[in-house]
Amino acid sequence: MPSRQNIRSQRGVSLLVGTASLVFIIPMVGLLVDVGVLYSAKARLQASVDGASLAAARALNLGQTTDAQASSAKQNAVNWFYANFPNGNWGTTNTQMSQSTVNVFDDPNNPRVRNVTVTASTNVPTYFMGWFGLASTAISATGNASRRDVVVMMVLDRSGSMSNAGACGTLIQAAKIFTGQFANGRDRIGLVSFSDNVYDIAPTTDFQTKLGYTNDLGSGTGEIDNITCKGGTSTAQAISVAYNELYKTNLPGALNVIMFETDGLPNTLTMNFWDSANNVAGIANGSGCLDANNKTKGAGGFATAAASTGRHWTTGQSLGTGSYYSDIPAGLVGAVASTDPGQSPSKYYLMLNYWATTESNSFNSTDYIYAASGCAFNSTSANQFTTKTNNNVSPPPSDLAWFPATDVYGNQLNPPYTYLTVTTDASGHIKANSYTTYHNAVLNATDYAAYQARTNATLPVYFFGIGLGGTTTSPPDYVMMQRLANDPNGDNYNTPALYQPCAQETNCVTYPDQPQGTFIFSSSPSSLSQAFLSISSQVLRLSK
Repeated sequence: MPSRQNIRSQRGVSLLVGTASLVFIIPMVGLLVDVGVLYSAKARLQASVDGASLAAARALNLGQTTDAQASSAKQNAVNWFYANFPNGNWGTTNTQMSQSTVNVFDDPNNPRVRNVTVTASTNVPTYFMGWFGLASTAISATGNASRRDVVVMMVLDRSGSMSNAGACGTLIQAAKIFTGQFANGRDRIGLVSFSDNVYDIAPTTDFQTKLGYTNDLGSGTGEIDNITCKGGTSTAQAISVAYNELYKTNLPGALNVIMFETDGLPNTLTMNFWDSANNVAGIANGSGCLDANNKTKGAGGFATAAASTGRHWTTGQSLGTGSYYSDIPAGLVGAVASTDPGQSPSKYYLMLNYWATTESNSFNSTDYIYAASGCAFNSTSANQFTTKTNNNVSPPPSDLAWFPATDVYGNQLNPPYTYLTVTTDASGHIKANSYTTYHNAVLNATDYAAYQARTNATLPVYFFGIGLGGTTTSPPDYVMMQRLANDPNGDNYNTPALYQPCAQETNCVTYPDQPQGTFIFSSSPSSLSQAFLSISSQVLRLSK
């Protein structure tokens, strides 16, 4: 048993050891506290420069030149940084971050990408290590962001129903807000407006001057302001023309997008009624249409390609150098339009003229020439047809024997995958025997146009869609729009939700291996601008 003297000795030694240990323990505790403060400040600094770099990338759309855009980006980075890391934050001093520490430059490996680098530094105070003469610690952080150039074809519905509820004017405003969100001089935006036919402008870097725009820096007028709304809804043709312009622009390193808006259902297709595989014309035996030899089908006319094309129902259409689609030939090419579901009686009718393929003069062209039953000519000269009005005929139109398997862009009216049912003959033609068959064929071709654009191996595109309600009794079909955008999600924009996720909707199919876009339904023209802004935000997020 230890003696009292030994116990007192041990206590004395413990006191001495404990006291001596404080010399080491206190600095170690202080070091842990200071390191904790240092890491917290470092994390806040890093988050601030990361956010500043993203804010700078988002601001690359502000300005008419790339230099002006870089200046806007740098100032936006500075504003964002100090909003999140103000002077004195975490007791820091001598924080260094300004436009001079923001660098905007082209990616050396991809000319379609601009990079932003943001660097900041500051001094973090020490609370215990100051005992050792270390009053503060310098830290720094670097944030990086990149933004791909964007190539967008806007596809805007200017059919007659868009005049209802003031939607045509609202569309013009919304489209200009959309163009105002992108970088003039770097991004490229083009336009297709469509009714029975289409008018298109190829993607261009001076789109704000060409098309018009509205943003925080101002606004300008352009081709968008010339849109007038009347006519049918040739949606498949519009999507195909838009994709063809993206394909001809051919910027694989960029983000390629179709931004589509409509207030109704497709009801018009442009087709070639000469079947070269079977050497037969799709003109009915009872039609009064004349071939190049002034013979009707019932009298032996339209027996050869030359006889069928010699009268030049259309003169043909070149789609331009580098086109994805074949040029539209001269001959038996015309558009067939129909009424919308719910309209009585349900009808479809044939339109024959050059403008049935594409417009080339202005947005305001309404030079539609109809050829209904009788297919009458003013003369035997090419392109001289009787202009008729109010000549809708109930199906089947006596001029047509069948509809081709594809439209002039190769969009299949009866695609290999399942969508809507049509009836065909032994040669694969779509039977001209009912309104329902034709209506389904138009929707099939429209769906196939978007499918081709998303799946092309050379230039796949993202498809974003806006459906507009409140203008017609036949608003856009939710399932069709989900399919076009390849959007698997349900309605995240309306309360209560108007449609379910695609997997829960009848006939709705999306493909995870294809670019997935977004469908937004704007329930009225008053919310259309917000829908356009939502789409532009999503496109810009994808471009980073």
